[in-house]
Amino acid sequence: MDYKYLTQEVIDSGGRNITSPEMFAEARLYNIEAMKNNVRRRRVHALFNTWVITQYVLVIWFMFSLIMVYSNDYVPDWRIALAALGFFGYLILVTYFVYMKNCRERYVLCLVSLPAILISFIFLLFPVANFGIGWYYNNEENKLSKELGYPSFPRLLITTVNSDADRITNLTYDSIREKANRDHPHDGTFL
Repeated sequence: MDYKYLTQEVIDSGGRNITSPEMFAEARLYNIEAMKNNVRRRRVHALFNTWVITQYVLVIWFMFSLIMVYSNDYVPDWRIALAALGFFGYLILVTYFVYMKNCRERYVLCLVSLPAILISFIFLLFPVANFGIGWYYNNEENKLSKELGYPSFPRLLITTVNSDADRITNLTYDSIREKANRDHPHDGTFL
């Protein structure tokens, strides 16, 4: 959305002194959009993180269920070593790239989840799903990065002080009374 009165500098300052109804309407609209964008961004992050944690749970659960299923059968040592290599390789690579390096690129997510295939071919789902969730995450982040207030989308504090004081510390009781008399003429009995 294009704003006439709001700029990134105004957003970074955290507040805006409103001098017209148009400015108030625009600041109010920005606050509504900022809240929606912030919720949307948190939802995308939560979905991504939930999927990655679900992968950990699935890998660990499936690894232990394989151990229980094949505990009485003979499984070649090379197959056990290959599954253990895939298990630890997957855990180390995903933890390092996703959580330590904060990498969210779809190709990297796909590549770091490939060692899970060494456990079982069922985990071919992980690279495919990671590619999809990486694409979704980056697509949503690119859309949100074009919005004013990205990345934190702070809400504006809207003020209507038209005093001569240049800072809040310079406001006095007299300047507030002058503003009240100017904006709402009265006989002065309540001030």
